Amino acid sequence: MHGIDIGRRLTIQEIDYLAGSNFGFVARYVDGSRGANPKCLNNDEVAAILSRRLAIVPVFETTGAGPWDFSTGLSHGRGARSDLIGLSMPLGFPVPFAVDEGAVSGGELEQYFNGVYEGLDGAYCAGVYGKYDVVKYCRENFPALGIFWQTYAWSGGGVYAPADVYQHANGVSLMRGQLVVDLNSAATPPRWRIA
Repeated sequence: MHGIDIGRRLTIQEIDYLAGSNFGFVARYVDGSRGANPKCLNNDEVAAILSRRLAIVPVFETTGAGPWDFSTGLSHGRGARSDLIGLSMPLGFPVPFAVDEGAVSGGELEQYFNGVYEGLDGAYCAGVYGKYDVVKYCRENFPALGIFWQTYAWSGGGVYAPADVYQHANGVSLMRGQLVVDLNSAATPPRWRIA
């Protein structure tokens, strides 16, 4: 299944274009702002995407940079939980947390995701978005994470085959340049959609 991710809200015309162009999912952000940040999903955008029978992959990101410690993870988990409940996302759904920047050690990831788990308080399943070595480490050491999403950026050409979602291109122009997105493929199709 092919999908896109984008750091701004989609218009109805753009959602219609994606639905008519064989895309199956849209990855969009949450950040604890309850949709106040224009980078992030709000209820109107969720309704529009789902009504076109596209799936949604919500990804939590504030800056994408650390610190990767327990208190940051706790804050991120609580922010994601608040946003996703406010968006009526089904309980138990996996949400990746973006680990974009910095040399991240296994110990940092362990502390960060322990905080995320506590912040989510059982409402949702944590996942990870990041470069090859981050996703590989998490997949091999934290199998309970619900989704593993690798970006080709910062991955040094490595492709981690067990990843559920693979971001393989950035800054791709669609709709004659009106819509610029990142392209993804999903081995495991996202599940937040209208049946």
